[in-house]
Amino acid sequence: MTSAVPLRQQPRALAVISTGTGGTLPAAAVPALYAAIGLTGMVGVTTGALAQRMGSLRVAALSLMTVAAALALLGLASDSLTATMASACMFGVGYMTGSAVLAVWTAELVPDRAGAAFTVCLVLRTISSVAAPARAGAVVAGLGLGTLLVLTAAVSLISGAVLLLHRSLREAVVGGTRP
Repeated sequence: MTSAVPLRQQPRALAVISTGTGGTLPAAAVPALYAAIGLTGMVGVTTGALAQRMGSLRVAALSLMTVAAALALLGLASDSLTATMASACMFGVGYMTGSAVLAVWTAELVPDRAGAAFTVCLVLRTISSVAAPARAGAVVAGLGLGTLLVLTAAVSLISGAVLLLHRSLREAVVGGTRP
């Protein structure tokens, strides 16, 4: 007769963490994923230069689309450690670049009150950072985490496409302005 060893008594290398979508991660993968998000997020320091070259709306749109790709990959392939790591890396780039472009965008939009405009963006982002997980928690049992991630990815992708369309329409009407 064999008995299961409680998780806390298992060797650290054998401990696993459920991903909530049917897959599991080795416990050691969690800090590595956080590190990957942080390291790849360092790309965000180039946001000002990217915004000057491409325009802040295009950078914001590409950030949203990058986050969409990361969420979709995680939602569809969370049982793969490689896919989960790739998703974390893409998320780091998209999220941190998107965060940085808010500062650039508010400075372009309201140059004489950029600090106040940026503060409003941060407050709204903070509120959504509390409300969105609460809403997700309310629907995840019915939808499943994988489906919820893919649906969230679709919203992010559509938002990015709308920004690109808005920019293209504005350039056509106004004649080439970039912000």
